[in-house]
Amino acid sequence: MQPPSSVLDSAKVLEYAIVDDSVKYTGALHLYHGDARVGPSPALAICQDSEVDGLFLFHCSEEWVVLGAQIWNEAPDSTIRKVQEVKEKAERYYAGIGRRWVRP
Repeated sequence: MQPPSSVLDSAKVLEYAIVDDSVKYTGALHLYHGDARVGPSPALAICQDSEVDGLFLFHCSEEWVVLGAQIWNEAPDSTIRKVQEVKEKAERYYAGIGRRWVRP
């Protein structure tokens, strides 16, 4: 699985992680794209869009197509501006993902 380009859906990729057998999807994520629930994704990317305040966590296919995006900009999570905060959120949904992050 090739790493993503430096941009996904017009957002700059800050770090990415490939979900392998060392990572366990917890099922705690309730993310929807349209009417469909986004289940376990084979790849994640922490991204920043110059037009939007805060960071995103993109849930991606093996081809780096964005299946869904988490954007924290409402209470109680407020806007997340630190990569480490996104990583901590991702760990709730993908146990063990913390050691998989890579900078492009």
